[in-house]
Amino acid sequence: MPQTPPPPDRRLRSAQISKACDSCKIRKIHCSGYPPPCQGCSVDQYHNAKLAICSPRDDLLIDRVLFGSSSTDIPNTEERFSLKGIGLLSGTHSVTFFSDSRLETLSAKLQNNKINDLIRRISAIINNKAKTTSSTSPENVPKQALPSLDQATAAKYIMTYYEQVHRLFPHLDRESFDSTISSGNLGSIIISDTAFSALYHAVLALGCLHEGGGSFEPGKGKAWELFSVALSEVPNLAKARNSLVALQAIATVAVYALGLQCLSIEQRVMCEMARMAQDLAPVLSKSPSAKIFYRIFWTIYAIEKTASFHFGRASAIVDSNIIIPMPPIPESNFGAFNWTLHMARHCRLLSRAMNTLFCPGVCHREPHYFLITIDQLVEDLEQWRRCVPEDFRPEHLNPWRRSANAAVSIWVNYLYYSFKLILLRSRLQITSHQGGDMTKGTHRDQLIGVSRSILEMVTYVDVEPSTPLWIIAGIPACATFVLFDHVISNPMSPDTRSNLALLDIAGGHFARIEFASGGSLPGSLLSEFTYIAREYINQCVARDLLKGSSYVDPTISQGESAMDAIEAVGELQPTNQDVEHEASSTTLGAAQAEVLNTTSYMDPIYMPIETLWDNGNDPLYGIDVMNIFNSIM
Repeated sequence: MPQTPPPPDRRLRSAQISKACDSCKIRKIHCSGYPPPCQGCSVDQYHNAKLAICSPRDDLLIDRVLFGSSSTDIPNTEERFSLKGIGLLSGTHSVTFFSDSRLETLSAKLQNNKINDLIRRISAIINNKAKTTSSTSPENVPKQALPSLDQATAAKYIMTYYEQVHRLFPHLDRESFDSTISSGNLGSIIISDTAFSALYHAVLALGCLHEGGGSFEPGKGKAWELFSVALSEVPNLAKARNSLVALQAIATVAVYALGLQCLSIEQRVMCEMARMAQDLAPVLSKSPSAKIFYRIFWTIYAIEKTASFHFGRASAIVDSNIIIPMPPIPESNFGAFNWTLHMARHCRLLSRAMNTLFCPGVCHREPHYFLITIDQLVEDLEQWRRCVPEDFRPEHLNPWRRSANAAVSIWVNYLYYSFKLILLRSRLQITSHQGGDMTKGTHRDQLIGVSRSILEMVTYVDVEPSTPLWIIAGIPACATFVLFDHVISNPMSPDTRSNLALLDIAGGHFARIEFASGGSLPGSLLSEFTYIAREYINQCVARDLLKGSSYVDPTISQGESAMDAIEAVGELQPTNQDVEHEASSTTLGAAQAEVLNTTSYMDPIYMPIETLWDNGNDPLYGIDVMNIFNSIM
């Protein structure tokens, strides 16, 4: 046995402390120790970060398809859903604002098929108007002799263009354009330079359009005669020698194509314009004319993004590729209001909404993702509104109706209200499937308030061929559908009387379109929604009064008696036509007859969320917002 060393030779041994990190201890590997992180952990963090970059998760559906570990990562048809935006028209130019299930619910409440028949009639008309003809297709427009136009008339049209169009769409290099047309050889330039010929005649066409020379029908009117010259040159613009003039020409053609009369060619023009702008950007942005190109590009950006969003299709302009600065454009300023800048900012919000909410690739996302995204977009939209000067600001009391810039104010208000309507409606689509959300009533009231605001301004919209489709018809139609659904779903609401009055105003607006178009656009069909709503409310009033109910008709003032109400409803006995119609409506089934005249969050304007993208073989299927007469929800 070893001897114990003497006390002086003893050394006190302290407990050894391991310097290895917990991660290395668990994995039982060598650890380089302090300071953290050790070499092993650093290598692992690098590999994990690299893996995260190479295989992003929960981004788009394509990432699950390509990087998912198994087929279970891809949601099936039942698990997918999409938000439809305004969803006014589908790619087949059919009214899609109301879903099939919502149409069934409305028909059950009405106990007839009137709304289904009305939607079919409207869709048939829109489909017919959307067909491309020999007079509208750029490839089929025949080369014709240049329209005869005296110098004084041409000068008047150009001046009208500068006054009415150029401030809203300031893409034209006015100095260069004026110097060219004032040269002594304009005739030879038009013959030899196809790009300038297209630009010149597009400017004349827009000036003529604002001077009353246009028509709601394609192929008719002096303005279309001038426009057809520019339209025939569109296929050749990409090969033009002067690319800067060619880009101005296609942008001017696109401005004309915003009208109702160009429904059949609008998308092709927008796609060609977006393609040219992006293809020419690397060269023109570094050329001596870069500042001119900047203003052309941002005008194109605003036109294309707004049109694509309201038609419910994916934008052809890729935002992530844009590195172009916003130049000062003083001619587009309305006092302190920088129209071009605010328009571009709004379009950026529209683009974000399309990419994060209304594209098929996010169908696998959880409802929480959509709610957060919608709330962020609403917050950004409100910030955009607050940045607008008071004279033009939406939801601000200002005398814009009497101002010289009334048209601009209406555009700004409609841009704001239409986007807010879409976001609120989308939010209610999601929360209608969730319980315990105390904000449903608030968002529903906001949606109705936005729809009412749109229809309150509709009488100030210019019913002219020069007014963009989404201003004159698309946005008012969406507000009409929302308010109609609200009236049918909430017949006992205290605001039913005023809502019916607003539906009458909307019907009058669309009747004005029919009158102005000479009957070629039967806009009065939309006034039938008001008739259906009034008929339904009258039936509810009569039924409850005859039952001795304590129900108070929201459409009757407090000074009217119950007998007055019965007289206002009219003769309650059905006519022969009513009997025949009721007999033809028995196919709705007994279940429809049991639908109550009350509503819940599972049964209004914002229902339901549809199964995603069951588009069959339709290559054009999308979130059509401007296809005004297709389906609903």
